[in-house]
Amino acid sequence: MESIQEEREEPKPQPQLQLEEEFSKSDVQTLTFDQRLDHFSSQIDCHQEDDDECETFKQRYFYTSRYVHKEEEKKGVGINTNRNTVSFLCVGGEGPSLDPSVLVDSVHCTGDMIELAHKLHHEQNWNVHMFSLEHRYYGESFPKKNKSQKQGEAYLRANEKELDRADEYKYLSSRQAVRDIVAFINSSETSQHFNNNNKVRWITFGGSYPGMLSGWSRLLHPDAVYGAVANSAPVQAEADFRSYNDHVSLDLGQESLVGGSKKCLEIFESGHAEVAAILEGGDVDEINKVASTFDVCGGATMLLKDRKNLDFFVGYPVLFPIEVQSNDPTCDEPLCNVQKICDAIANEHKSDPHKPSMEILAKIGKKKQKQAGRCKEVNFQSLINYFSAPSTSKSANNRSWYYQTCTEFGFYQTCEDNSNCPYARGHHNVDMDFEICEKSFGIDAKKVKASIESTLAYYGGWDLIPGDDKSAVLEGQKRLLFVNGNADPWSELSVNEKRGSSHVQTINVPGASHHFWTHPVKESDDNHVVEARQAIYRHVYDWLGINEDSPRDYDLKTE
Repeated sequence: MESIQEEREEPKPQPQLQLEEEFSKSDVQTLTFDQRLDHFSSQIDCHQEDDDECETFKQRYFYTSRYVHKEEEKKGVGINTNRNTVSFLCVGGEGPSLDPSVLVDSVHCTGDMIELAHKLHHEQNWNVHMFSLEHRYYGESFPKKNKSQKQGEAYLRANEKELDRADEYKYLSSRQAVRDIVAFINSSETSQHFNNNNKVRWITFGGSYPGMLSGWSRLLHPDAVYGAVANSAPVQAEADFRSYNDHVSLDLGQESLVGGSKKCLEIFESGHAEVAAILEGGDVDEINKVASTFDVCGGATMLLKDRKNLDFFVGYPVLFPIEVQSNDPTCDEPLCNVQKICDAIANEHKSDPHKPSMEILAKIGKKKQKQAGRCKEVNFQSLINYFSAPSTSKSANNRSWYYQTCTEFGFYQTCEDNSNCPYARGHHNVDMDFEICEKSFGIDAKKVKASIESTLAYYGGWDLIPGDDKSAVLEGQKRLLFVNGNADPWSELSVNEKRGSSHVQTINVPGASHHFWTHPVKESDDNHVVEARQAIYRHVYDWLGINEDSPRDYDLKTE
C-alpha cells in the first residue's frame, strides 16, 4: 500500500504536455467494432462465423497512435524491432457520451493514462497504443432493435407507445461490459493496429464505474488484461449507501480534508433542520416564506402538493447543493469548492451570530443559485417521469445508469435518522429510490436487493473473491491498483489499505475528491494529486519491468 504523506517536501512542478504540438482530436480515430450482444448465450463465436449466425451490435471505440514511433507505425510494430510496446485502454462508463477528446484531454484518463503514455514514449522510448471503448447502451453504442434503425438509436422509445421495459435494457450489465472489454482486447479489430502482434500487453484505466470495470476485467480475466488501475472504484455494491452523506459531513466539518470547519457543518445541519421543522409544522405562511427565500420552483404549492416533495427538498442536496465528490481545491470562481463555501458560511455567522442558520444558508445559497440561473426543482414526481419517459438523446445515458443501479448496484445516497447526514435526517430513506426503480423500470425493491447480492457474489465485493476458484482470483489480484481520495464519499465502498483484499495494491490521496488525479493536468494541482499520479506511474513501470532511473531500457523483466 502506498499512502501519499500529509506533509513532505514540495514536489517539482509536473511537466505540462505541449497540447498545441501533440494533442489534437485530429489524431484520434472514431471507429466501431462488431461486439457480441450476449456473451453469456450458447451461441457460436460471433467473430469466427457469419454475422447472420450471431447477434452483434456496433460498439464505438477511439484509437490513437500518437505515442507510436512513426517509422514503426508505417512498417508494423513487431517487425524487425526490439521496441517495447503496450496498449492502454481507457474504459468507458456512465456519464456524458465519449468523443475523441477522451484520448486528448478529459476527466476520464488524462492525468494517469495519457500522461503516462507520454512519459513512456518520450522518456523510455516505448510504443504506446491508446484506446477507449464506449460502454454498451451509452453514447452511440446502443444495440439496434431492428435493421432500419441508425447506430445509436436503438431502444429509444420516443416514437413508440409501448415497449416491454425489461426488454429495453435486456443486455445492459457490468458483466456484459467486462466481457465486452475482453472480447475487444482479443479481437483482430484491435490487433490490426499493431500488426497482429498478440504479445502486446494491455493495461486498463478507469475512474468511478469505469474504474470498477477496469479492476473487474483484470480480476476475472488476467489472461487478457495484464494490469489495471481502478480509480475511485466503489466495488462494494450497497442499496442504502448512507455512508456517502456521512462522509460529506466529514468533509464539511474537518479543515484538514478540504477546508471545512465545525461551525460550517453545524450551520449546514441546523439550517436544514430549521427548514424541515417549518415544513413539518404546516403553517402555510411560514412555508410560503421558505419557498420564497429559497426560490422553490412552484413555490409553497409545490412543497405542499406531495410529502415526497418536502422530503426531496430537505433530505437531498437540493436546498443547498454542495458538490463534495467533485471538489476542486484550486478553482477560481466564487463558492466553487467546500473551503470557499464554508468560509462564506462562517463569515456570515461571524458578522451576525444571532442570525438563524436557515437564513445564512439562504443568503449564501442565493449567490450559488444566481450562478446556476434557475429555481430549485422539488417535484419528486418529475424525477420519476424523467426516468420513466421515452429516452431521448439527452436522457438516454442517465436512464441507462439508473437502470444499472436498480439491477446491480444500488448506491442510493440516503439521509436516515440514525446517520450523520448533513441534510434533514429522516427525509430520504431508500424506499424513495426503490420507488423510482419500480415506476420507471418495473423492478421492485425485492428484486433490487436480490440483484445487489448477486453482484456482490459475482465479483466478491471488497474482498475481490468471487466464486470458488481462489487460485485464479489471486492471479487476477496481482498488478491491480486501487487509488482513492480520502475526501471522496465514494471511497467508503472502495478497496483501501484498511479494507478489502490484501493482495492488491492501493494508493491513498489526502484531500482528493473523486478520481481528481485522472483529470486534465493543471499547474495549480494540489501536491498530493501530483504525487498520486507519480505513484501510479511507478506502479505501472514496475508491472512493465522498467527501471525508471535507466531510461530507454528495452528489456522487459521476467516475473
